[in-house]
Amino acid sequence: MDNFFPEGTRVWLRENGQHFPSTVNSCAEGVVVFRTDYGQVFTYKQSTITRQKVTAMHPADEEGVDNMASLTELHGGSIMYNLFQRYKRNQIYVSTG
Repeated sequence: MDNFFPEGTRVWLRENGQHFPSTVNSCAEGVVVFRTDYGQVFTYKQSTITRQKVTAMHPADEEGVDNMASLTELHGGSIMYNLFQRYKRNQIYVSTG
């Protein structure tokens, strides 16, 4: 992946068939460390990371959206993350179309 994300960037990390909301913890000497919001840490060589493995998280998705259809990344991880973000703000009702 030519243009890598700087430290602190919010990303979706695909691991074992699931998407995890994550943060780029460090990127040095060709090694990238990701920390998921669930406390898991994954380390990869930068040369092995593909767009299928890591994608940037859209800022709107990070905050939570009212309509699930407006999520920029529509997968199980983004849906659950959106519901969790809204739950924390006591905004439990969402539209799905």
